[in-house]
Formats: sequence, C-alpha cells, structure tokens
Amino acid sequence: MIEQIDFNHIEWLWMLVIIPGLFLLISFYGKPDSSSSLIDGMSGSGTQVRHPLYYLFSRTGKRSGHTSYIKIFIYWIVISSLVIALAEPVRVGKQLPDPPRQRDIVFIVDTSVSMVLKDYTLNNQRIDRMSVVRSMLKDFIDRLQGDRVSIIAFADTPHVLAPLTSDTHLLQSMLLRLRTGVAGRSSAPGNAITLAVKQVAKQKERHQILVLLSDAALPIGDISPMQAAQIVANAGLPLYTIAVGADTYSAEEQRVTGLVYHPADRVLLEKMAKITGAKAYLAGDSRSLQQAIIEIEQQKSNLQEAMPRFYRHSLYQWPLLLALLVLSLYQLRALVTRQAGDA
Repeated sequence: MIEQIDFNHIEWLWMLVIIPGLFLLISFYGKPDSSSSLIDGMSGSGTQVRHPLYYLFSRTGKRSGHTSYIKIFIYWIVISSLVIALAEPVRVGKQLPDPPRQRDIVFIVDTSVSMVLKDYTLNNQRIDRMSVVRSMLKDFIDRLQGDRVSIIAFADTPHVLAPLTSDTHLLQSMLLRLRTGVAGRSSAPGNAITLAVKQVAKQKERHQILVLLSDAALPIGDISPMQAAQIVANAGLPLYTIAVGADTYSAEEQRVTGLVYHPADRVLLEKMAKITGAKAYLAGDSRSLQQAIIEIEQQKSNLQEAMPRFYRHSLYQWPLLLALLVLSLYQLRALVTRQAGDA
C-alpha cells in the first residue's frame, strides 16, 4: 500500500526536518520564562522584591514535564499533518489507457498551371493532375478519424486554403476551391513548405506530418526546395513528397495544349524527403497516388512512445482533517479543564 502513495510536491517534506531543527535551536538558546520571577519575586542584595499583583498569577500555570511533552507531541502531529497536506499526497491507481495517436497532416498542394496537364488515364480517358489530386483528397477526408488536416495551395504564392481542422464538411467545401491557377501560374514549393512549418510550429504535442504534392518542375521562389526541406528537418518534422504526374516525357498528351510539357522532377522530390527522414512516392497513376497516401497514414516510425499514465486520487484532505481534529480536541480539553478549575 505504501508503494502506491506518491507526492505531487515532495519538496515540502523537508519541512519535517527543518521545523524540529528550528524548535531545538530555539529551545537551546531561548530565554527562561520570567513569570516565575513575578510570583516568587526577585532576590538580590539580601532583599526579595515581588510584583504588587503577584497574587493574580497562579502557580497552576506551571506545566509538569509530562504535560509539556503531550503539548509538544500534539503540536508535532498538527504541523506534520499540515506539511504532508502541502506535499499533496496521491494514491496511484491502475494505468490509464493510452491517448489516441491523433496527428496533424498538412497537404501542400501544387496548383500551378502545370497541374492541368493530362498524363493520367482512367477508363481510357485522359485526366489532368489536379482532378486526380482533388479526388484523392476527397476520399482521404471522407474517412478522416481523429486527425486534423490542413490544405495549403501554392503556385507563385502560398495560401492556407483550410487551417488545421477535423471538420470534414469544411474541408470538403474548401476542396471545391482547389483549382489550377488559384495562386498563380508558376510553382514556388519552398515558400509553401515554409508556411506549413510556421502553421504547425505551435502544436508540438501532436504528431505532425507534411505532405507535398507537386511535380516540382521548374521551381521558383525566394526559398529553394532544398532550403525549405532543411527548414523542415531543423524543425524535426517529416516531409513526405508525392511526385504528381509521370516522370518521363513518354506520358505527354499527343495533342496541342499550348503548354510545354514537363514531367515530375522525381529526383528533387526524393532528395527533399530524404533530408527530413521521410519517404518519397511517385504517383504514376490515380491508384498509386491513393496507395501513397495510405502508406503515409500508416507511418508509425516518428510516433513517440507515450509515457504511461495512472489514475491519481488526491489524499491531502485527510492530513488536513487530522490536523483540524487534533486541534479541536486539544482546545476542547483546555476549555473543559479551565471551566473545571473555575468551578
């Protein structure tokens, strides 16, 4: 049973040593009670002088050694009880279940003009990159459980399309605004990644994941992609990268689109993920893109082991009650003794 008792502020227990030490020090250097000299008088030079009202002082005020020890013992019980209450004793019970491993997942989505390129095929029909990304995010949000999701859209400049939230209705409505060209024409992934790091910096108690969906073709911006990846690594966060689009020119649509075709820069995206200790994926088709997101969901390597938690029941009220009870009984006894003496 003793092993199940713990203290929230165990440093207060030092008072159980300090207070007796102070008491002994005062007793050793303290002055004797002068009340006896008022009763018996002061003698000196052969003359004894008494206070004119000496008869008002009762010799019954002198306590026997036995009575003094009882008084000291009572005071010690009261002081000890108060000190123990200050230390806040608790009884440790059974272990609490581990908290849910909730995460913050920030999707950094490229909305530059290259995302209109149609190098995906579904049912023998060409589908543009943005449509595939939007469909994948919709499926992910539909099965969202406990995790919070944020969506950052970027091209020339980054914008927080949806802040960290578990509101699936809000996220689905924001997906309707995720369109090519909403943030410009060119691609500046470095600026968008830096914005994502700032967004999650104040939520360190949760497991956080950054996911970049981009072709990383011809990046621009004040911060290069490799510099941004280093910022993520310094923050202790994983940056998973998904190369959206084909990684070769063979997937180019055989018709005039007015755009110069650029495949996904898979090498650059792999280097960025490697710096942060994460993995890089190639979304060669819509199915592989979906599989990449599922694998990222299942990543456990960066989850810190939660410290075991136990039920803790406060016990400070019991030493307080003991101190109050002892003081009350002692005062009641003194009152009864005084009344008996007056009678």
